[in-house]
Amino acid sequence: MERPLAGEITIRRVRADEWRHWRATRLRMLRDDAHFFSTRYDDMVREPDDTWREWVAEAADGDQKALFVADEDGRWLGVVGGFVRVDPQEAQLISMWGDRAARGRGIARDLIRELAAWTKARGSSRVVLFVQEANRPAQELYLRAGFRPTGDRMPASAGRSAFKQILAASVDELLA
Repeated sequence: MERPLAGEITIRRVRADEWRHWRATRLRMLRDDAHFFSTRYDDMVREPDDTWREWVAEAADGDQKALFVADEDGRWLGVVGGFVRVDPQEAQLISMWGDRAARGRGIARDLIRELAAWTKARGSSRVVLFVQEANRPAQELYLRAGFRPTGDRMPASAGRSAFKQILAASVDELLA
């Protein structure tokens, strides 16, 4: 569902033919905000085009993955992805990112709501996410959106001393 916001920003699902735009955005977020993501820029930049095409096609058309963008005249100001977990009642929020110039405009909250609406439409009732403990701004955003700590944490990734917290929320809380 495309939903225009104030200032001609549209929250919408990414289309399969936008894989190049997703690749550029994903690499930018991993380069500019590397310490907040478990995936490394150096690994992703070497992925073949087919990997990017396949991921975006599945997120565009399937019911197991989704990728949403805040689009302002072709410029992506923010993105969020999600996928269905092993328990089909849960979806996992992934790859949340906002352009630094667009932060503070409510775009991230709208992206979270769009992901929650997708989660509900496919019959799931809960969204979980992992957030770096050092990423206080993201933690605060998620708490304001309705997520709560589960009390669980895990290493951020192999070879790093950082940890991630696990947060969760009901879809209804996120849509409220």
